[in-house]
Amino acid sequence: MTADRRFSFRWDVDHRACITDGLPRIRAVCRDLGVANTFFINMGRSTNLGEWLSGLKGTRNKLKDRDAVHLIAKIGWPRFILETLLGRPVGLSFPADLRALAAEGHELGLHGGMDHVVWSRRFAEIPEAVLEADVRRSYDLYVSYFGRPTGFASPGFRSDERVMRLLDRLGFGYNGDAIGGEPARATAAGRPLGHWTIPVTLCGPRTIPFLEWHGARGTPEETVLEEVDRHLDQHPLTVMYGHPCYEGVRDALLRRVFERALAKGFRFVTHAEIGAGLTREAAK
Repeated sequence: MTADRRFSFRWDVDHRACITDGLPRIRAVCRDLGVANTFFINMGRSTNLGEWLSGLKGTRNKLKDRDAVHLIAKIGWPRFILETLLGRPVGLSFPADLRALAAEGHELGLHGGMDHVVWSRRFAEIPEAVLEADVRRSYDLYVSYFGRPTGFASPGFRSDERVMRLLDRLGFGYNGDAIGGEPARATAAGRPLGHWTIPVTLCGPRTIPFLEWHGARGTPEETVLEEVDRHLDQHPLTVMYGHPCYEGVRDALLRRVFERALAKGFRFVTHAEIGAGLTREAAK
């Protein structure tokens, strides 16, 4: 790998509010600073009435979680109820907005299958054939609207070797299904596969995005930025992630984080660029 400083921010576009509320603000910040980000697009629905009703205990626990900001707090009860009842798709509803995003130099990738809640809550229970059919349907729809994606990210980082093998068969260049560590070859049954795993390097506990975690805890903004500074000083490759319906609408803080990285000499790269660099290095 090269020794230059690289910064990559990845967005999981889970919900329609990510596109309507967060995307315009993120695009404005990126245009002003001349940087590109990576966006993983959920082609299916973000909420599922049956899953929410059958998992009320889990929902109540999420509402009490002091380390994260629940979806309802992010988008409000009226929109949460509306989207849960209607089950409208995310990426399929906004192709023009997403094509415009790509035209500005941002990378688009695929985020899971066609039901974000089922994947996030019951991933381990899904039979492999059902999982593959779900991903292939989402993949085919994505290709028909946006062309072939290079990258894939599983909802909630819920992934395993079934997903890794499938991504190889579909020709993905990388997955984003890890937190911590360095980029490395994806593996299955202890054997290296043809694509890479690009982890998030700066995150809150569990899989909570760094900025959301601090937001839930009420951390002063200057303290958050000081922690970002410490991480940047220690890691020549920094990868952060978030959701446009949360970090995206807090664009003043997002701008300050990006400005911090630029001031420290970091070069903004997409995940696809990281993966391409890994492939070049491996070929030497």
